[in-house]
Amino acid sequence: MNTMKTMTLDELRRRPLTEAEKQAIHDAAEKVHDGETEDDPDCPILTEEQLRQFRPWYEVHPDWYKPKKSDVHIKIDTDVLQWFKRQGKGYQTKINAVLREYAFAR
Repeated sequence: MNTMKTMTLDELRRRPLTEAEKQAIHDAAEKVHDGETEDDPDCPILTEEQLRQFRPWYEVHPDWYKPKKSDVHIKIDTDVLQWFKRQGKGYQTKINAVLREYAFAR
């Protein structure tokens, strides 16, 4: 039976791990590294394809994510700006989405 213990950083600072706890963590990590462990049903090993399907939490729950906005002045080619404006209301948000995708492309 696996026993999981969680600690906050404050708890860890108040009571550092004992040598026995450190050794238990080290031993468990070695078992994982050597492939000696079975899949934990609460934390199964994921395939590369499953990992590629992960998305940032702000994409999964956009209603929870309110990023800070910064006012900037940039020069954009007139034809590019006109194209975005023709897309309708919210063109600045669309420009931001394109920049975000480019900046954080996977």
